[in-house]
Amino acid sequence: MDNKPTLSQYFGGSEIPPASQFFDEIGTSPSEMIQSIYLGESEAGISAPRAFTSPPDPQEIFTNVIPTVSSATAVPATSLPDPSTFFDTIGPEPQIGSSKSNLISAAVITEAMDGLSVKNQPVDKEGDRRRDAWIPNEEAKKTLLKAQSSPKGSFFPEREVLTMPGLVLEEELADALQEIAVKYLGVSSAGSRGVVRAEHVSRDEAGLRELLRTGYLRAAVNLTATLLSAAGQGAGRMHRPTKHSQRSLQLWLTRFAVMCRIKLYEPLLKEAEPFGDFTKPDMFYEFYPEAYENRTGSLVPFSLRLLVAELPGHVGKPEEAMDRLYAMLDVIEQMISNLKSGKTEVGTDNISAEDQKESLRLWNGRRIRVLHSITNCAIALKDYRLATKILTTLKNEATNVQQQRALHSALCRVALLAGHGRAAVAHCSNAKDARNHICPTPDVREYVDLGLIDIAHGKYQDAYNNFARAADQEPTNIMVANNLAVCLLYMGRLKEAISVLQKAIHSDPERGLNESLLINLCTLYELESSKTNEKKLNLLRMLCKHKSDTIPNVLECLKLA
Repeated sequence: MDNKPTLSQYFGGSEIPPASQFFDEIGTSPSEMIQSIYLGESEAGISAPRAFTSPPDPQEIFTNVIPTVSSATAVPATSLPDPSTFFDTIGPEPQIGSSKSNLISAAVITEAMDGLSVKNQPVDKEGDRRRDAWIPNEEAKKTLLKAQSSPKGSFFPEREVLTMPGLVLEEELADALQEIAVKYLGVSSAGSRGVVRAEHVSRDEAGLRELLRTGYLRAAVNLTATLLSAAGQGAGRMHRPTKHSQRSLQLWLTRFAVMCRIKLYEPLLKEAEPFGDFTKPDMFYEFYPEAYENRTGSLVPFSLRLLVAELPGHVGKPEEAMDRLYAMLDVIEQMISNLKSGKTEVGTDNISAEDQKESLRLWNGRRIRVLHSITNCAIALKDYRLATKILTTLKNEATNVQQQRALHSALCRVALLAGHGRAAVAHCSNAKDARNHICPTPDVREYVDLGLIDIAHGKYQDAYNNFARAADQEPTNIMVANNLAVCLLYMGRLKEAISVLQKAIHSDPERGLNESLLINLCTLYELESSKTNEKKLNLLRMLCKHKSDTIPNVLECLKLA
């Protein structure tokens, strides 16, 4: 089949991208990604990047498409058109325009790395209680009470109350970039590229952190398999009883986050299935009284709980993701209610005013994170009213002007998606007023918002001017460079559009060589000429020189046959 782009694909296609394109941090296939809005001031925040693809039909730009509120990936040509071109990160000011291309939230992998390194830390009982708090359901409570009240060595739980995970992905993952380099550049060229595998680092958490730090994600997945096998949860162990620990669940978080990042959805869904919603009693410290003495709460890292709840959204099932997220939200709101009454999160004991303040700060932040994900699901479902309602509630609850400004910006973009131009302009004006309290001059976010509104009115030159002003402030912002290129393409200036993207790559290869920019540049190459192979191979050589194994699908990005 001829995969070369056509003008109808570029400007007149009516195919709508999959309804999961809005979300994260945690950021998966560019055409199936669910992303998180991060508005700052939450516990850790999820800010999954996502950006532009090829230009949409001007007549359908804000009525027939699914948006993103972030900055770094492109949708394959088969999913064009898509106006995610025009969306940047709605997050803290320093995070506008992610530094690297991340399909899953960088914060999630960072949290996984941090969790892997927690050793010999001073005991903070209140901090542990606060972080690990979760209300078990009634069935789990009965089992936990039995576990704690049974004489030592006499508690034998039924299989039905156990979580029994195991590895599904048994084969080791090869370095995908190396394989493609050998195929297209030859062994001699590919041989100059250093390749790191799991056996090249220590087989422990320190080695895993090193692989994550250097971007050898497939090797990191291989090492998690080794470490989980040593913990009794390897291949062939699914549906067999096993003991869980903080360490094992931290390894699962790391594995799932990386598998999501490199789009291994099928095995990821199968491996996550035994965990369910993490409500079984063996997910709580009380299930292991001999190992954890009087410690209470959930063994499950909050980021793992959230990641698994969002998983259906990554495979085109935002309704299922929303159901899971609302179930999480119910528990969180019950804990917040308990805290406001002066009790602990689970409603048992009284706590001091200081502990209450810190706990409310933590759990309100986590509540916001879940609401961000629900908002993204709503937009994936084109339920713009629900998305607007949630964002408006968050805006009214915002505690500082930065949050209010970011939320006005998000509301502006949702209004554009819903076709409400006047509302979008009003929200943009409100965001500008809030920005005036932060700094006296427009910044990147404001120029991008103005560019979005210009696009909605077909004013491509004005949109280009706004994105150019944003580029003056952040020359290495890849999202802005992509938007500049798309505006130039709208105006029929193809060679200039190519030049903008090429400059972005050569001026900062580490940032520029990401999925969105590569697929957009290669698409423009094909629009320019049928003789594009050598240009694509040059991009492959640059990838071999500057990148490790972080791009999920190099062939798709470079559009190599």
